[in-house]
Amino acid sequence: MPEKMTDDQRRAFLAEGTRTAVFATVRPDGRPHAVPVWFALDGDDILVNLGADTVKGKALKENPRVSVVADDPVPPYSFVSVEGVAEIVSDPDDVRLGSELIARRYLGEAGQEVIDGWLAYATSPGKVIVRVRPEHFVAIAKVGG
Repeated sequence: MPEKMTDDQRRAFLAEGTRTAVFATVRPDGRPHAVPVWFALDGDDILVNLGADTVKGKALKENPRVSVVADDPVPPYSFVSVEGVAEIVSDPDDVRLGSELIARRYLGEAGQEVIDGWLAYATSPGKVIVRVRPEHFVAIAKVGG
């Protein structure tokens, strides 16, 4: 039987390893748009790096409501679903700080040269950090297996 995660378990699950999350927005015409993304945590906030003029970036300008879901695909499964409001952060220092958190999570073992290369891309013109401020969580832990 599945069990709800505590807040600490939820944070640990989201911070563990290099699992990706599905980031879902609503396009201006109402169609959903969901894609896998790298992310990092800042407290309970979820940070995602993206281009301001991508489908995601344009959708967020019209409707900042998002859903972010991270899962463990190994049976009997675990997942965290976050619904919240996204803030687009374009201040270069904040974009660098958020992007560095993401880079260290996913590229930390690859070495500083690889991290620096990704940071050059992640902080290039038009790149932003999206800070998702959670309003609702569903966090289910696997039991057994």
